[in-house]
Amino acid sequence: MPVTKHLRESTFWYYLGHRVWDDVTGQIAEAVIPMNVRAREEGIPVVWKLDRAVPWAAVCRVYVLSKQHFADATQAQFRSLRRGCSASIQPRGFFDQALKRVLGNINEPALPNREPIDSLADTFAAASMNYTIPDRVAESIHPSVLEWIVADQVIHTAALLAVTPEEHFWDECTSEYGRRRPGWIRRTFSNAATWLFGR
Repeated sequence: MPVTKHLRESTFWYYLGHRVWDDVTGQIAEAVIPMNVRAREEGIPVVWKLDRAVPWAAVCRVYVLSKQHFADATQAQFRSLRRGCSASIQPRGFFDQALKRVLGNINEPALPNREPIDSLADTFAAASMNYTIPDRVAESIHPSVLEWIVADQVIHTAALLAVTPEEHFWDECTSEYGRRRPGWIRRTFSNAATWLFGR
């Protein structure tokens, strides 16, 4: 069956969301560590922790994959994407909220002539950080911190690494989903986790 058939199924996006989450969990330290080192070097009172970095990177990677392979999606197909990924990327309700922020930042980039992938990196870096100072102090310096995040090349390079899927991820994911995918009755009336992950 052609891969395009899978894209209409929320179970495909449920599977892809899990695979993206697992990949990000294993790789995110490569991005977060240099970002935290850079912030300490520059005396910027922020830190990136895994509990925020993983879900934000996962949403950004899903967006990249969808634009690369699903750019002409119908509304119904896009709903399948949202339904499937919302069930696999936690916390509950996070995917839809984060995706809206991603789309908004791409439509209104932080800098002129910013490419979509750069806006994704900006979104990840800004949204997944935590301040290490009291909220009232953080609020007063927030605009300047955001400017630093967007302009600093070390932060941007690391953020690009966080939001970029591995080269062969899509092909591997679609191939494996096709191998595990049962007939319509089982897909429709059984728990997808049982045939996708053996749970």
